Amino acid sequence: MKISLDFTGKTLNGVGVKGVFEGSAPKSFKKFTGKEGELFVESGKAATLWVGLGKKEKFTLEKIRKTAAKTLSKTNAEFHENIAFEADSFCGEFSSVDAVQALVEGLRLSSYRFDKYKSKPSPSSSIQAVTLRLKTSAQESAIRKAFLQAEIISAAVSFTRDLANEPANVMTPIAMAQAAQSMARKSGLKCRVFGKSEIKKMGMGGILAVSQGSSFEPRLVVLENSVGAHGRAPVRGQKPIPGQKPIVLVGKGITFDTGGISIKPSGDMDKMKFDMCGAAAVMGAMKAVAELKLPVKVIGITPICENMPGSKAQRPGDVIKISNGKTVEVLNTDAEGRLILADALFYAKRFSPKALIDIATLTGACAATFSDLASGLMSTDPELVTKIKSAGDKVGERCWELPLWEEYGELIRATFGDIQNISKRNAGTITAGMFLKEFADHTRSWAHLDVAGTAWNNGGAKVLSPIGATGVGVRLFVELIKSYA
Repeated sequence: MKISLDFTGKTLNGVGVKGVFEGSAPKSFKKFTGKEGELFVESGKAATLWVGLGKKEKFTLEKIRKTAAKTLSKTNAEFHENIAFEADSFCGEFSSVDAVQALVEGLRLSSYRFDKYKSKPSPSSSIQAVTLRLKTSAQESAIRKAFLQAEIISAAVSFTRDLANEPANVMTPIAMAQAAQSMARKSGLKCRVFGKSEIKKMGMGGILAVSQGSSFEPRLVVLENSVGAHGRAPVRGQKPIPGQKPIVLVGKGITFDTGGISIKPSGDMDKMKFDMCGAAAVMGAMKAVAELKLPVKVIGITPICENMPGSKAQRPGDVIKISNGKTVEVLNTDAEGRLILADALFYAKRFSPKALIDIATLTGACAATFSDLASGLMSTDPELVTKIKSAGDKVGERCWELPLWEEYGELIRATFGDIQNISKRNAGTITAGMFLKEFADHTRSWAHLDVAGTAWNNGGAKVLSPIGATGVGVRLFVELIKSYA
């Protein structure tokens, strides 16, 4: 599907789409008032689909995305080939720049499909072309830039979804590391992949312990963008900024999680191929950051392994040593994600990060708390919390903060080690955050995002994504990094 901009105002073939706020509909439309979700087709020489946007004061960028997606679905169902959005009518209190970016994201995210393994793929969309028409060219340069950004960001989300939707027999730790290398070459990122022997030399006991039951060796992937001496993407021969502190993103990459010896129930275990959505989100965000040429130093770290109940698997009761020297009493091998993140978070110390943020499908307790409507957020830095929540609100990936009170730390004090990997009683999401905090204590500004409920769709297709991986985190990270520019 081709999406293009039009500043000429010429009459185009196909269906025109116009947004209307509640109370602003033409008086001749007796039954159409502009309430959110209302649709009215005006027949004539050129058919127009009028779309209700609801109350103007409650209008958001996320509603622009979802309205674009719903409109695309309706016009596709009626077998139209060309549609043209009157983009200015969707602005509300927002600029044409923001509206165009939201429209493109809504169109691209909702049209994503993953059917490469079907012998008969789903029928392709009837829609061949979408035009975004604008009345004025006063902001043409900025609008074209926003349009390009939306295409890059949406492609990064699709890349992330593709990684996560691949079956675990295809997306092994080795394959995921190779996918990162391939993406890095195309996007202009530096990429280093550490194998088992190097991981062992660095004393990363968490990664080694989790992966030891699998026939696939673990990997640690480090991605890094290039920023020139003047804060822009570098030209050839330009030296990086010396001493610039980076934003470091860390993503959990369990390509399949059986639970290990503490094996999971069989129901829905197929969903455990999505336990690497955090790592996939970091890779997707790094792809977007590089291609957008954002003037901020960013490093992505993804520990990748598989948690299997093999004869060499770690056992409940084992005591392991993380790379910072702290020991962990493993009481439940299904609380494995925090073990590999511990090593990755401590590895980030060498970069002296300005901010350190990890993302993980970490606890079922978080999904039980927020369902799929918000990600859990914990942090040591109130300013970083504000930035993350603001970025999440803008892109439609909401986050809600949970406390990290000292008393919660007592719930993970171990009998035979420094800390244990599960809580002594309840507070599963918060105590997982407290666990990670033990390994991010080298920086003042750290945050943890638990996306267990938001990383994939269980019950059915949503407006902006089909069943499967959502790609949550990519757009949030890009918006967050832009705030540091």
